[in-house]
Amino acid sequence: MEIRQATPFDIEGIFDIYQQIAQSHFDNAPNAFNPPSQEDKRFLLSKIQDEAWWFAVAESEGQIVGYTMARLDKNETVPFLTNALICRLNTIVVDQNIQTRGVGRALIDACKKWAEENGAVEVRLEVMSFNENAVGFYEHIGFEKLSHTMCLSL
Repeated sequence: MEIRQATPFDIEGIFDIYQQIAQSHFDNAPNAFNPPSQEDKRFLLSKIQDEAWWFAVAESEGQIVGYTMARLDKNETVPFLTNALICRLNTIVVDQNIQTRGVGRALIDACKKWAEENGAVEVRLEVMSFNENAVGFYEHIGFEKLSHTMCLSL
């Protein structure tokens, strides 16, 4: 398996995996997520082409089996928050047919390396509470809870 920078040529493989997670998120939180659509493909392609984003894929035997996208962020507006450079891991997705085989860990390790090389002091991510497998994975590899996002439907 190879972790490498995504290119526009990877979009079909990325979108196939994206649809798995997008459908799951819509099914579990339809008040927060839309069903997957072709518009999402254009969004993903724009992030691949945007230099502000680090977008990597995991490739095995010529197939995209996972991807991740992250960016660097620094608080410059709220005085009581630290202004340390943070890596925001926006998305990490592994093909549901091969989860638990090291792809997620390899993507996280590559993200950590990229973040460190660019001066970040930590990696932060958000995960939906219904995604218990992901929560367990993140905790297993050392992530700690920092906050909770809550909602109240009206």
